[in-house]
Amino acid sequence: MTQLPELPSRNSINQFFLLTGLWVVLHVSAFTTDQAYSNLPVALWTVATTVSYAFLYLLPALLPGYLLHRVLARGEATRAKAVTLACVLIGLTGMIQVLLFADRVIYGMYGFHINGFVLDLVFTPGGIASLGASRSTELTATLVVIALLALQAVTYFWATRRSRWHLRPGWVLLAILGFAAGERVAYGFSAAANYQPILFASERYPLYLPTTFRRLASQLGIKASVDPADGLHIKSSVLNYPLLPLHVEPPARPLNIVWLAVESLRFDLLDRAIMPQLWDFSEQALRLENHYSGGNTTQMGIFSMFYGLYGNYWFPMQAARRPPVVMDVLQQQNYQFSLHTSQSFTYPPFQETVFAKMNPADMHALSEGAPPWQRDRQNIDDMLKFIDSRDQSRPFMTYMFFEGTHANYNFPPESVIAQPYLEDFNYLSADFAKQMVPIKNRYLNAAHHVDHLIGRIIAHLREKKLLDDTIIIVLGDHGEEFMERNRWGHAADFNRFQTSTPGVLWIPGQKPRVISGISSHLDIPATLMPLLGVRNPAEDYSLGQDLLAADFHRDYAVAAGWNTVAYLGDNFKVTFPVNAAGVARIQVLDGDDWPVTDRERAKSEIRSATMEIMNNLTLFSRPKG
Repeated sequence: MTQLPELPSRNSINQFFLLTGLWVVLHVSAFTTDQAYSNLPVALWTVATTVSYAFLYLLPALLPGYLLHRVLARGEATRAKAVTLACVLIGLTGMIQVLLFADRVIYGMYGFHINGFVLDLVFTPGGIASLGASRSTELTATLVVIALLALQAVTYFWATRRSRWHLRPGWVLLAILGFAAGERVAYGFSAAANYQPILFASERYPLYLPTTFRRLASQLGIKASVDPADGLHIKSSVLNYPLLPLHVEPPARPLNIVWLAVESLRFDLLDRAIMPQLWDFSEQALRLENHYSGGNTTQMGIFSMFYGLYGNYWFPMQAARRPPVVMDVLQQQNYQFSLHTSQSFTYPPFQETVFAKMNPADMHALSEGAPPWQRDRQNIDDMLKFIDSRDQSRPFMTYMFFEGTHANYNFPPESVIAQPYLEDFNYLSADFAKQMVPIKNRYLNAAHHVDHLIGRIIAHLREKKLLDDTIIIVLGDHGEEFMERNRWGHAADFNRFQTSTPGVLWIPGQKPRVISGISSHLDIPATLMPLLGVRNPAEDYSLGQDLLAADFHRDYAVAAGWNTVAYLGDNFKVTFPVNAAGVARIQVLDGDDWPVTDRERAKSEIRSATMEIMNNLTLFSRPKG
């Protein structure tokens, strides 16, 4: 058997990177669609971009790889040097392939690339666990990583056994730079002329960096047909929350609070056939029939329902470790707490925002071990024990976050109401187009089990004669889409399926009522605070309105993403980038959640609301300095 040379030649390394570049080109080409080759100009731009960006993605391996080879080539060649070089180059290029594969999976599911939200999920404790991936998904992902690393290993050893071609790297680099220059120029003029095929095709490339030169294009007689609308930009500032100190007159008979948040519980699950106990309870309470979360992720959904602010305020609140004023008031009034989650308080890091000043002994997270439905059940057991063993001379606040309805949608056998359901939901091997019905049936079964647990809480409070003294809040953190608008899950779009949730509020002394107009998570604090004796107007601490007010009315709701904010109205849903770089752009949906072509009409119709949203983004902050 031919022995591996102790240290490959420079030409062998060139061969390895050239072959790897071809693999990456194939990988990157998978991001493109048939439309990218619909006409010659777009096809030429697509080829140039695919090749040049494949080289760009390889830079984290190219630069250290060549540098390491140069260092190791000095002095005597040894087997140890050859092994070190092989491990580093295979490892670096293999991880680039893995990241591209992961990005392609994420983009295919959610419509966005690896970004700050994804990195936060990966590096925050509890983030990966929050995905709810099945064992088969984890096994498939592991096999994919091994396969891609093995591909790079085979490529390396094939390329470095002997010099197969004498390459001229200067010519290769010159060709790549030519491709890069061509796609830069083409994109720049497309941005100036608003040539949509190239602009939209660019969004499919990870880390795509747009180049614009509108002034030069204008001098050449090229005029934009549509304002490109780069989004909203917020200057750096510091918190000013609340705007004024709270004036509180504690009620003579403080009410207990039971706050129930359900993962991914979308609006149409409030149905007698799916959640009969919550449905029956909603007929005795305040039911919100057109209710929106403040986001399309757990982070923004939970944040908005406690703070009554746009989710964009998450970041300064987290930096300041500033809890919502509703939690301040509860602590000041000597409430006793029992806070439960079947996920964790570390991802999203609610221990740094919503529950920043809570006693850790009052925070109970069951995030590992048993399946989510069992953790949900155990948490409810513990919550009811707390209610029974509490100090009855003091009011209490208890919170529960149900995880069973998070993908991959978990439930016990006795909760099956929808069949057939997918027995093994593998995120990486599932055929979403063909298997969406059995996947959704898992979701319906999981929701039915959560309904049973909510029914247990209500029945227990009724049995203990506590309903007349207890506020009950039931909300989804956000919605969940099942390909109704070409996506699965949440965090991808701001259509109703991903943002609208049931809303049920039981408030002692209030007659049953239905609000059929738009309502929002932002309205929850503005509704609770007066019941806690807060005399300030809601505008001092919230962007919401009191749901109990006789004149309650909303023209629109607002939801936020990692670097976006969305107007959610009856006729349009418009998403604006906020301080976003790259190819982020305004997205417009119609009242039925389909993309629209007449973007100017939508922007004109919501112009006053857009100005209000822009003002609200900085209302609870002040400039630095």
